[in-house]
Amino acid sequence: MIFWAQMSFSPHKEEKSVELPKGYNLEAAGNNLLLKRPNGFLITAFGEGMATDSILRVAEADERYLRAVERQERFGSAADSETVILFAADVREARTEFLSALEAAYRG
Repeated sequence: MIFWAQMSFSPHKEEKSVELPKGYNLEAAGNNLLLKRPNGFLITAFGEGMATDSILRVAEADERYLRAVERQERFGSAADSETVILFAADVREARTEFLSALEAAYRG
């Protein structure tokens, strides 16, 4: 799923750097900034001038989501039914947090 967020301030403002979670990359593509996961998968395209704190929130929320999915895949199949439900709830919560961060970035 790819989302695009519009500019939140003038493109002529001084460019700021953002320290992303390990492995995440922010690449320039024309007037857009592409946020990519450590495996190179494109998460979202931000419009030029997007606030760095919004970019960071999206990357951190995606990282939490990926960790939740990894835990579910690694331990979920060997766990009892209650634990499977807890892993699934953790994944849903992390996914909701990720989507909320994207929405907040998009709305500015």
